[in-house]
Amino acid sequence: MEATDTTEATGLAAVEVLPGSLTHYVRVRWIADYFDVGLSTIYEAIEAGELPAIGVGRGAKKAIRVRLADVQAYEQSRQIQPKAAAAST
Repeated sequence: MEATDTTEATGLAAVEVLPGSLTHYVRVRWIADYFDVGLSTIYEAIEAGELPAIGVGRGAKKAIRVRLADVQAYEQSRQIQPKAAAAST
């Protein structure tokens, strides 16, 4: 199956979609751009097991890809919760 130039809008950016694909994968650079952080920040999250990823290919030059659904779950898990208001009683 060959990749096409088909794109699907998601969040703030477009994601390449493979025809007939059930799962959308994105590049580490796309994730870094989406969150406006450095590549190392995303690689650290992957290494720590906070962001699941797959390696396509062999050796040091394998391509790292992340499911779009995992990026969305990671985003939700990183939301900052407001501190509980101190009890006024």
